Amino acid sequence: MIFFSLIIPTYNRVHLITKTLESVRCQTFKDVEVIIIDDGSTDGTGEHINHYIQKHELRGWYYTRTNNCERGAARNTGIRMATGQFITFLDSDDLIYETHLQKAHDYLSSKEQVKVLHSAYEIQTHNGTRKIHYKKTLLLNKQVLDGNLLSCFGMFIQKAVFDQTMFNENRKLSGSEDWLLWLKLSVHYDIYLQNEITGCLVEHSERSVLNFTPVQLRERASMMREQLQNDTGFMHKYGQKTVTNIYAHMLSYGALHLILSKNKRQGVYLFGKAVSHNYKELFSKRTVGILKHLLF
Repeated sequence: MIFFSLIIPTYNRVHLITKTLESVRCQTFKDVEVIIIDDGSTDGTGEHINHYIQKHELRGWYYTRTNNCERGAARNTGIRMATGQFITFLDSDDLIYETHLQKAHDYLSSKEQVKVLHSAYEIQTHNGTRKIHYKKTLLLNKQVLDGNLLSCFGMFIQKAVFDQTMFNENRKLSGSEDWLLWLKLSVHYDIYLQNEITGCLVEHSERSVLNFTPVQLRERASMMREQLQNDTGFMHKYGQKTVTNIYAHMLSYGALHLILSKNKRQGVYLFGKAVSHNYKELFSKRTVGILKHLLF
């Protein structure tokens, strides 16, 4: 049985995806199938990927095209196709370093009780790279309640886990469907940390997180709150206060991105709403960024 299934959803990334595919092709660990889900691209992405696979004679690389249904649905399509023991993901504009899969394999092989693993990563910006700061702990279950610090490409999840839950496919939740899944998984599974950086999230002006309207950001936060409130396991373990804090966190996150997009009025409104639900948002690092971009 193949050890890893690596699922790559993509949409109109023909000008970015080659570097991502190269980072996969250069992995030192080879017991992996690569499943690329083209979510209805219109820029020639499919032709480019097929040419890449044929050019490099890549066995175990599969390409399929679906109607545009957003990332949650695309990843779920890949999950249903997957045959590996563990499933992991990679967005088509991010990069994994050559020992990414090897390090995860070594960790999972040495700790057979682990069903959910997160490998550390960094963020690449035009000013260089910055690290993600994890609390000094073996498990990330509590830290994931404070924000979505887990990258999709850093997550390694036993395939059987997806028999119970998969990504939410509602478009209104797009951009947070991954965090919702991590939150749901944290109720039933320990999320282990492999604290060695093995990949990077690449920041650029086309990242989809920057392209949401105020209405979409509010709806996304409300849907996240609704999904968690309807999850009896989550409510039993964490309670309404945690749900409210997550809701406030999403509102302040939306506020920052609106302000970065020069929509200061709506950003301030959303930030005020966040603080009204959890005053501690005032003392977060995000508030410093909000104030900085409001004043300068």
